[in-house]
Amino acid sequence: MKAYDKAQYQANFLDKKINEIAYFSYNFNKIPPIIGVITADQFGNTLMVFEYDDKNEGNYGPIKSYLSKSDKNLLEIDLISMYFSSFKTFAGQTNIQNLSNLEINGSNIKVQIHFLFDRYMIILFLNSKIDLNLREKTQIIQYFEENLLKYKFEFKHFNASNSRKVIRIQEQKGKAWLKKLNRTYIQTFQNAFLKKHEILDTIMDQIAPIIKTELGEFLECVPEYIIEDVSNELRNKIHDKICEFNLNLD
Repeated sequence: MKAYDKAQYQANFLDKKINEIAYFSYNFNKIPPIIGVITADQFGNTLMVFEYDDKNEGNYGPIKSYLSKSDKNLLEIDLISMYFSSFKTFAGQTNIQNLSNLEINGSNIKVQIHFLFDRYMIILFLNSKIDLNLREKTQIIQYFEENLLKYKFEFKHFNASNSRKVIRIQEQKGKAWLKKLNRTYIQTFQNAFLKKHEILDTIMDQIAPIIKTELGEFLECVPEYIIEDVSNELRNKIHDKICEFNLNLD
């Protein structure tokens, strides 16, 4: 049992280290998977804002902080939604038909804009390295569709005093929902990353002897220990390079 417990501990420790590598390599320690979401109407009026609050200090909230160079040059939320609403206006004035979504990719952040009910849009600010799958996108869009339908009157008359109270309550609920969504995404991501790592380890264990054999044949006069070191180095580099690709190894 002691040997089994030790092996189990080592396996768990290795899994933890692999997940830590994934966490830091995707920069989740600095930029969460989903930074925040703005709900706005077709004219660019900001109606509701959900933000992941790790950097929420004073007026330097997550969305502003990631889009602005410093707290002295903050980009206002209302300007953000007005800017993105112009894409919908542009589509309406040209021959771009049935525009449903847009995506803007940067090296640190990506933005996804989804147009709902021809009247509203949700603007998602994401870590540039994440890719939401269809199920995750559908889950997010459905959340906002249900919200917009349930409080249709309040969102239509968003400046009314009672409407603002209702919307503020939904923002607090949405903040908790966004935290949970980020935790779930990271957990799912780490599980998938670990599974991919395990599958690649199995594959590379099969490839490693081939690499060693080929090196031995071409480098007959080279000492065995050098062949061993080079083949291990090649194995690790190939493994790491494959890990960089977004492969579905299910």
